[in-house]
Amino acid sequence: MRVKKQIRLAIQSNAGGSGKTTMAVHLAYAIGVKGYKVTVIELDQSGSLKRFVGLEPAPPHKSMAKVLEKEFDGNYPFVSIWTDHLKTVNVLQGGASLEGSIQAIISTLASKYHVLAHCLEDYPIASDLIILDTPASLEPMGKVALAAATHVLIPIKPEFKDTDGAAELIRWYNNTVKELRLKPKPEIIGFVPTRVDLDFGPHKNILGVEREKGTGKVIRKKNVPEEETLPYYIQVLGYDCFPIVRESSEYINASGYGLPLQIHRPGNNAAKDLNPIVNRLLKTLRESI
Repeated sequence: MRVKKQIRLAIQSNAGGSGKTTMAVHLAYAIGVKGYKVTVIELDQSGSLKRFVGLEPAPPHKSMAKVLEKEFDGNYPFVSIWTDHLKTVNVLQGGASLEGSIQAIISTLASKYHVLAHCLEDYPIASDLIILDTPASLEPMGKVALAAATHVLIPIKPEFKDTDGAAELIRWYNNTVKELRLKPKPEIIGFVPTRVDLDFGPHKNILGVEREKGTGKVIRKKNVPEEETLPYYIQVLGYDCFPIVRESSEYINASGYGLPLQIHRPGNNAAKDLNPIVNRLLKTLRESI
């Protein structure tokens, strides 16, 4: 299944541990199983993607470090994943080899932030959706991702230090769009509260939600004014806030097998939290067919 306009989704956050890689992997599977071709590009030197997809660390010549070299010739080192279950998802691994790429970007002109965007223009990847998995630091790989992206998704943990950073991230986004002269600018499809523990009081208060007794359904917390919640604050900033993605040990269990939760535990409710984001991406893909 091919679309007229490729989506390049940068998953970005200015805080570590927000679940960016978990989200990248599970969105890739959810879209790939629908028949769309998906590529996950890892721009994180930590190389955590390998654990989630069952791969060994990539040597430099088979990693994104090769793609970001000046001499890159369009021969992307793709690796297909989960091939016993579907044939539509592949990855470009990052890892420790990106450290040299980061130093090269830092030491050159601002136009170097367009290195990935230029690669994708000169040597297009035949995927309907490209997911850019970024590190916690917004410099420099965050800028590289933003320059290449058409859309942005922002995971955010419902903790005070992370929520305080939401406005700062938007300022960074606006400044970077201006600095890099991004036209059209990548569309922020929304924030998504991640790793939410509904047994933890601060999470419930920051989000204004709780479990309904008897059903376990997520409902509004009556004694928390809506205007004091994170979703309200995000809406004031002018952006959508997706429903919460709950913390679940099942994601960790699945990653131990190199599989997404949808394969490791079919029907598990945790992965269903991502459905609103999946549906948003599917809608955009269908509109461009």
